[in-house]
Amino acid sequence: MLHKYAVTQMSYNVSDTEKHQASQALLYFKGAEKALMQASDHLNIMKTPFKDNSDTSSDDIMKARAVIRRFRDKAIENFDEFKKISFQCVNLMQTFATDTQTLKLMKSFINSIDELETKVNDFSDLFNDLQAKDFVKNVVSSIEDIQKQCDEIDEIIDERIKTHIQTNILATSWVDSVSNDLQMKIEQKTPLILDLFNKRQLQLNDAVEKDK
Repeated sequence: MLHKYAVTQMSYNVSDTEKHQASQALLYFKGAEKALMQASDHLNIMKTPFKDNSDTSSDDIMKARAVIRRFRDKAIENFDEFKKISFQCVNLMQTFATDTQTLKLMKSFINSIDELETKVNDFSDLFNDLQAKDFVKNVVSSIEDIQKQCDEIDEIIDERIKTHIQTNILATSWVDSVSNDLQMKIEQKTPLILDLFNKRQLQLNDAVEKDK
């Protein structure tokens, strides 16, 4: 059974195999989102005390250098885990690479991760000189910069990519959610309101085709 894309950007049919691939991608994106937020939250372990004690001396930093470097290593490990899951996400979405909207979203996702990696590397470099005059201040600033980038990536995943997969590839909507929650199926006969929705969508599709 083939299911046609619901929006005008899509011009080909989606097979059951492709829908399964999209479902798998959706699960991986959710996993990537969770890993990203865990990595971001972990940074608070250092950001909060450093921010509250900006006058921490170099001597105190050196005394705690083993703990501080373990924190850095764990932070990097967390972001590496996020990148591994993200790679699987991109790999699963290759099936839909010929679709303009999907390609645009994947490029945005990949570029945002590239920016995150640069920021994480800059953060890591700060630990090469624990006795730097502004070490505490620079670490806090770097962490906040990373967390801001994490929020941007989270927004790309949650508000754009997941919505795109659910609405345009899997073609699920609030109607499907309500139906699943109530363990019931919509009647075979299309309700009037859905019929109106469908007619409106066809009109929009025709309008777009004429404008091309």
